[in-house]
Amino acid sequence: MKKLLTLFSLLFTATISFANKVDDLKTDSDIVKFIQPLQENFNYKDAPKLIMLSSEELVKRHSCDSLAGTWHIKNWEKADFNNDHKTDLLAIINWYDTDCDFIAIDKGDNTFQLIQIGGSSYQNCQLANTIKYAGQQMVELHTWASTRPGRKNAKWISRTDTLTYKYGDFLEFNKEPAHYKIDSIIYKTQPCFGTCPVFKIEIDHNGKAKYDRTSPNIVYILKPGEKIQNVFNMEIKKPELEELYHLIEYINIKKLNENYAVRWSDDATAIIYIKFSDGSVKTIKDYGLKGTFGLFTLYKKIYALTKSPDWK
Repeated sequence: MKKLLTLFSLLFTATISFANKVDDLKTDSDIVKFIQPLQENFNYKDAPKLIMLSSEELVKRHSCDSLAGTWHIKNWEKADFNNDHKTDLLAIINWYDTDCDFIAIDKGDNTFQLIQIGGSSYQNCQLANTIKYAGQQMVELHTWASTRPGRKNAKWISRTDTLTYKYGDFLEFNKEPAHYKIDSIIYKTQPCFGTCPVFKIEIDHNGKAKYDRTSPNIVYILKPGEKIQNVFNMEIKKPELEELYHLIEYINIKKLNENYAVRWSDDATAIIYIKFSDGSVKTIKDYGLKGTFGLFTLYKKIYALTKSPDWK
């Protein structure tokens, strides 16, 4: 009897140790209250309220030529997307009259990373659901996709992406990542109609990096003798450099298109050059930075480097 009590106590303790806030969520209202504090934009003055439609309302609202009814959409689902035995959350939230797919990942100590997959006010008919694939919990994102990205005469068809949580984000699942020998990376952005950051980063195979934030659209008014530093250097730490390389391999960058474009105007453009040790170069120009989920993850990783305090 004593052994049984001890075993029960251990099992109970283990269960409690993995429990989190998501486990306690029961209703649509609970979900909205949970999501609200996870993103600063939700709490700005005059920001619209978060609304959760029922699963039935979502399917009706996004008929998508009657396809939405076949996608098994729920307005929210619980799952463990990063295999850490903690419950994460997929929720479809209406904000600014747009249904957005959000995922809250438990990062420990009841803190959560909120990720929006896909979605913008210019895109319609995007709905997500959970799926078990290759022994992992993943996300299926259903949307309309262009048959000829960036072309005016493109046709729009239904498309489903299977996304997995890797490198701190959701990107296309790839069961056969490539293996490259990378010599250098150059990433640069071009101006948009607005305040898009304009910069260029060069990274060699040793991790030596150069960051140039000189912008043709900015005019400085300087005092006599005053200088503005726009070019910086640093050495990227080995783990960060290896993560970039592994991400490039995981998304099979050599097999991606050379040009991508969203179907709206006034957005930013990213251009990335990957030089390999055999002398070959992969160049991708991406208007809107939405070419693939994997590319978008790569752009965010590189942009995060600009925030490093180690630039000199």
